[in-house]
Amino acid sequence: MENKPHTGDSSPDFEHVESVPSGQHINDPSYVDHRADDDRADEAKGRNSDKIDKSYWLSINFIGTMFAVGMAFMGGIGGYGLIAPVLSQINEEIGPDPNINWVPLVNLAGGAIFFLMVGQLSDIFGRRWFFIIGSVIALIGSIIGATAKDVNTLIAAEVFIGIAVAFQQSFFWVVAELVPMKWRYMANSYCYLMTTPTSPLAARVAYSFQTYPGKWRNSFYFLIAINATSAISWYLFYHPPTFSMLHRKKLARDLFVHFDWIGLILYSGGLCILIFGLNWGGVLYPWDSPNVIATMVIGGVTLFGLLPAYEIFVSKRGKEPYLPLHLFKNIRFQSAAWNTGIGACVYYGGAIVFPQVVTTLYYGCGLISEYDVGTLAGLINMSFVFAQMCHGFVVYIFGPKWSMIGSAIIACALITACATDLDNKSLTLGLIIPGSFSIGIVESVSITTSTFPLRSQEEIGQGGGLSGSTRNFTSAVAVAVFTATLGNRLLSTIPANVYPVARSLGLPEGSFMALSMALQGKGSYSAVPGLTPDIQAAVQEPYRVAFKQAAQTVFLVTLAFTGTAIILALFTTENDKSTEHYVAGNVHKMKDEKTFAQTHGRKDSATDAQAIEHTENKMG
Repeated sequence: MENKPHTGDSSPDFEHVESVPSGQHINDPSYVDHRADDDRADEAKGRNSDKIDKSYWLSINFIGTMFAVGMAFMGGIGGYGLIAPVLSQINEEIGPDPNINWVPLVNLAGGAIFFLMVGQLSDIFGRRWFFIIGSVIALIGSIIGATAKDVNTLIAAEVFIGIAVAFQQSFFWVVAELVPMKWRYMANSYCYLMTTPTSPLAARVAYSFQTYPGKWRNSFYFLIAINATSAISWYLFYHPPTFSMLHRKKLARDLFVHFDWIGLILYSGGLCILIFGLNWGGVLYPWDSPNVIATMVIGGVTLFGLLPAYEIFVSKRGKEPYLPLHLFKNIRFQSAAWNTGIGACVYYGGAIVFPQVVTTLYYGCGLISEYDVGTLAGLINMSFVFAQMCHGFVVYIFGPKWSMIGSAIIACALITACATDLDNKSLTLGLIIPGSFSIGIVESVSITTSTFPLRSQEEIGQGGGLSGSTRNFTSAVAVAVFTATLGNRLLSTIPANVYPVARSLGLPEGSFMALSMALQGKGSYSAVPGLTPDIQAAVQEPYRVAFKQAAQTVFLVTLAFTGTAIILALFTTENDKSTEHYVAGNVHKMKDEKTFAQTHGRKDSATDAQAIEHTENKMG
């Protein structure tokens, strides 16, 4: 391997106390042993950093891999961040279509469903081709989005981009296994820095693109360039341990056949149905409609009933379940995993609601120029991601526990207080900026911390996959909650503020619903019967009042999320200093794979050696 990071001493770098249950043997292809009778070659094992040559950290493969991770994360976050701020403008151009709310939802749902699958399968079969394919999927979605002529096509594009999110936003555990555990927070701060144009400056970039030919399509052109670059970089530089390095005695076909596919289907199907049901409620259908009730019941029973029961059954048979049940008993992991989801809730909710606050209350009243819309609309994202960039330094000073507790308390107080007076721009910005920074610290510290309390660092893909899936599931729920809250409140505030004015100016009662849709950007003013320019102008200020009242409720709802963050942060502990120099993985040169294949064969037969080499060629 490049620079020979392993010394040849087969003794582990630090102790793991897992033991093999009686009656189990490594030849059982569905059984995964976590330490004893280790099936991995030395080249695939973790080691302390003092056993790695210093030149390794400056090698083209290590630096190129870090670049690939950063570019992939930039593309994954941009698939949502560049589109959400201008979603209403997109709907005006290729709509209007009430299904526009599905654009952000399918992006989040795709990540939630596939995060765990990416982690589980790449732990087993090797990571290389998973991440190459992930960037290719994102590239396909970006091309579809750039050529979309209607909202349904745009939704299809976000389905591809959302699936790719599971690969691209797995950055936090891919990077974590490449650096000493002590430096994981700093390494992830670098990854967040790479997302500058597609996350903190996403709104500014998206609105700037609106001034050029192509408008919002330019965002997808930008994503095409990013995703193509990441795919090429993955291919050229990322060479983690191959399948034959991970499994010297097991065959790929046996592991594939005995994988818990039923658990995967139950998890993915239940999660998908439940997320869709949550999004339908109060938006496409009333909450008490059969459509919403049926999907939520089926999804909930599958996800929280059938899936756990089946996985417990699989586990008791001595097999490895798709859902890592042992992690649900790990309080430190669960508190970190759920808190990263709570932090993301505020991020995704803010990306949807706050740009509307800026355009409706501040730009609509002439308080800011059109140029400033993009800057102010992205303030939540800017503050949030700036905190993510800084979280490594914050943890270095205060440690993960007090960084999370203190930041959660600050975020809870400031973000909720934004509901005080949204018309007061200075007050609102003075609260939202430090509040978003604080919740950004909570999210980023939590997601990195979730890679620490695992029973074995060789399961980092599994743990990271569950953490990422939890994050996106929680975020999808939050998007549904914030969108439904805003929509449901407008159903009462618009009739209370707008309809009396429209009625006094002679607009027919039958036109009120069409007027409400037009004011919200979900319909056209030309489709409102009896609407005159005078009436249209007269209802703008009442609508701003109605929107302010609805948006205040949304900020009050954030208390449910930030308050939960405080409670979860209390379960955080400091990391074990005895493992801070441990490096869980590595990358090597392509020629090292060929050398390994030539010098390491199967013990049982030459046929098996050829079979694994053929599998490796197919899977990377």
